[in-house]
Amino acid sequence: MSAGGGQSAPEPVSAGIEERPSAGLVSYVHELGTGGIVVGAISVICGVVAVAWPKISLLALAIVAGFDLICLGAVSIARAFQGDRDTGVRALSGVLGLFGVVAGVAVVKRPGDTLVVIVLAVGLWLFGSGVVEMLNAAFTPGRRALGLLIGAIDVIFAIVILSWPKISLGTLAVLTGIVFIIRGALMVYNGLQVRRAASAA
Repeated sequence: MSAGGGQSAPEPVSAGIEERPSAGLVSYVHELGTGGIVVGAISVICGVVAVAWPKISLLALAIVAGFDLICLGAVSIARAFQGDRDTGVRALSGVLGLFGVVAGVAVVKRPGDTLVVIVLAVGLWLFGSGVVEMLNAAFTPGRRALGLLIGAIDVIFAIVILSWPKISLGTLAVLTGIVFIIRGALMVYNGLQVRRAASAA
């Protein structure tokens, strides 16, 4: 009751109720987390193959690197449709994903060309991926430390690979394998966290 004897205005029905993400978005994020786990596991396997095969051929390394780039690019494209992320970062993620898929297909289709093709494809992808990961970490709340860590690893390895003018096949295989293993493990961890957060929403 108000001081004048009249009834006070009813509170809006939505008052005190927190906005929750739609069921569709929750399902999509959950599936995205699952995709990240799968691709992360594939990346780890590709990395182990590259590192454990000391006399890997150019053909084998091209197939391993190209296949992993295609998988990573597909996940990056999927993230571009995640509605809770910054619009600019989503656009960059989509462009990066397309580049990853195209670069991966090019490397797989012409695996025996030159070592330079693999160096450019892997190095440029890692650099772009690192920048996008760090921007996403800066503009998206939650798991910022992990995003910055993944981005920093990508950029560092990209600079090392691209700035090594006479890198050998064996050295490139080891560096590529190491970064795929580290990145894959972090993607699996991140995917598990995303699935857990989506299930709790």
